[in-house]
This record gives sequence, C-alpha cells and structure tokens, in this order.
Amino acid sequence: MPPDFAALCLTKFPPLARVIIVLCGAVIIHLTIGTYHTYGNMLPYIASYMRNFTDSSITLEQLVWVPNFQGCFPFSMVIGGILSTIFGPRKAAFFGCAIMTTGVFLASWAITVSLGAFLLTYGVMFGFGQGIAYVTAVNTAINWAPNNVGIISGIVAAGFGLSSSIFAPIQTLIINPENYKATTSGYFTQKELVVRVPSVFSNLAVYYGVMQIIGLIVMCDPPNEVCRSLYQFPLSNNYNCTKKLFENQTAATDTNHGKSDTDGEEFSVNTLSMLKSSTFYYLFAALFCCSFYGNMYYNLYKTYGETFIDDDLFMAYAFSSGSIINAFSRIFWGFLADRTNFQLNAMFVCLAATHALFITASVKCFGSKNKSINYGYLILSTVSLPVFFSSNCLCNCYKVC
Repeated sequence: MPPDFAALCLTKFPPLARVIIVLCGAVIIHLTIGTYHTYGNMLPYIASYMRNFTDSSITLEQLVWVPNFQGCFPFSMVIGGILSTIFGPRKAAFFGCAIMTTGVFLASWAITVSLGAFLLTYGVMFGFGQGIAYVTAVNTAINWAPNNVGIISGIVAAGFGLSSSIFAPIQTLIINPENYKATTSGYFTQKELVVRVPSVFSNLAVYYGVMQIIGLIVMCDPPNEVCRSLYQFPLSNNYNCTKKLFENQTAATDTNHGKSDTDGEEFSVNTLSMLKSSTFYYLFAALFCCSFYGNMYYNLYKTYGETFIDDDLFMAYAFSSGSIINAFSRIFWGFLADRTNFQLNAMFVCLAATHALFITASVKCFGSKNKSINYGYLILSTVSLPVFFSSNCLCNCYKVC
C-alpha cells in the first residue's frame, strides 16, 4: 500500500505534534459516535412522537430495544479491524461513519413509518457503523503512540463520553426550548413539541457528517519507517505475566500466525490463541459486570427522573455535567493504566474507566498487532447486556400491567 499523503505530512511535525493532531481527529469522530449515550435523553421524545403519529400502542419499554440493536457494534468492531488492515484506517473509518450517519438521517423518516424501520436505521445502522468507526479511530491513534496505550485510549474515550454533554442539551433545546413538562408516565403530550422530533435526526446527521469529514483527514497509520521507530515495546512487568501465560503456545503461534515476544520485540498473540486463554474470559466477565449498570444509567436516567423532576432542561444539563466529569476521568484512569496495571485500577473504579482500562489490558495481555480484532471480540461481552436489560424492562412492564 503506497504511503498515505496525510501520514507523510504528519511526519514533518515533531513526534508530540503528530500524536496531538491524530488524537484530535480520533476525538472528533468519537464525539459523533458517542451520541449513542444520548439515547436516554431522546427516549421520551421518540416515544411521545410515535404514540401520537406512528402507532399509539408503542411504549417506552418497547423502545428500550433500540440500544439493544445499537449493541451490534461489537460485531462490527471485529469487521472494522479487518477492513482497516485491508483498506487502511481512513477508508474503514469512512465506511463506518457513512453507515452510522446515514442511519441517523434515515431515522427522521423511519420514525414516521414504524417501530421496525426505526430499529433498523437508528438501531442496526447506527450501531454497525459506530463499531467500525470506534475501533478504527482509537486503533489509529494508538499506532502513533504505541507505548502510551492507556493515556491515548483514555483521551479518545473521553471524546466518546464528552459527546453526550454536548449533544444532549442540543437535542433538548431543539425539541423542547419551552421546557414543557412530561406526564408522570414519562410522555410529552404537547403537539408543538413532538412534531419537532423527526427533524432533529436530520439536523444531527449534518452535524455528524461535517465533524467526521474533518476527523477522517488524519485517520492514517504512520509510514513504515516511523512504525519501526514507534513499535519498540519493552516488556514491562505487566507484559511478563502474560508472556508466561502463553509460553506453552509460543511454538504454535510462531509457526502459524506470528510470534509471541521472547526477545524484547513486539509482543503479539493471535486471535485464536487469545480465545483459548483463560485471561480473555476473565476480562470478558469483568467487562460484562462493569458495563451493565452504565447501560442502565445512560438509557433510563431521564425516563426515571421525569417521574419526579419537572424540569426537562435541568435533566439535560445534569446529565451533561456528569458526562463531562466522566470524560475527563477516563483520561486520568488511562494515565494510571500506563503506569500501573489493570487489576490495581479496576479495584477502585469501573464505570468511568471501562473504555480506557479494557483496551489497555487487551493490548498488554495480547499485544498490539491484532488489537482491533482482539478488542472487538472482548467487547462482545456487552452484546448480552442490552438483551438482558430490555427483557428485564419488558418483564417489569408486564408485571405492572
């Protein structure tokens, strides 16, 4: 593959400047795909519109299945890693961003048609594109600073978390500038409010598209000569424990798929060996436990809060404030992850550190070569969460009924 023009331009800058520029591009992309976390803010608006204009039988509980379909993004993370390897990070990220943004744009039409159409556009298309763009952007940023996986992934994840603090108030100001109150059951009945809901998706799609085009400019891997100087992974204590875990598999790994590090070179474990290791399943179970309550908070905070809080704008700004703190804490925990280890950090924090800690743990345990695909398999643990979460909501609904 010929050298990327943007990558060649980046080599003209000092090393730190290169990393900052690529980080900015990755963060901009993550600011758009991180709007996944604003679904809880949109849920009452979407349900209110569909009950009034699409299908009067639609309920909040049924619409909780939308993030379930958005949860397909771990599958597309694996696909994103493969696409990035074959076509390069910019084309892979463009493919993901295009699908996600198209899904958001089409949601403005789908919400007027049926729940199924809305699930397909704002659920499946959004989630599929999001996963490809997510893993490609963070992987590209790490490639420019491979010895600082924690802080780099923490900064990119901060963009993902910061997204909701920007777009949740924007959504509320577009749809409910008068700050109308919801009913005690969580629905809005004001016609002038609900008619604004479809247009917010097309408006957001335009914002996302412009931001993604800017970020895609610097989505490129370093040239080969720069790669050789960057990928000098000295084995720290964190790597040594994993190295011992895979010593029995070294021969097979060297012969068939690559090599595990025994000479202080780049440490790498192929995906098949990773899936056979107990370390992978320990991380898999830990990620499942760390993600569950976060998903519940993001998706239901507003629906629950509006049962006793009448101020819709207050809810948006409160969520925004929490998202800002969450975003900056990801950088802090990523910084610590580079200097300590996964176990020490995970003993003290889970929710704010999930995105920074687990990708760092994945790279430290299984190496950098296949990090996109390996992390995609690891984050598959979150796929079962929406199913459990949505099923639980429906069961509780039927009990009440």
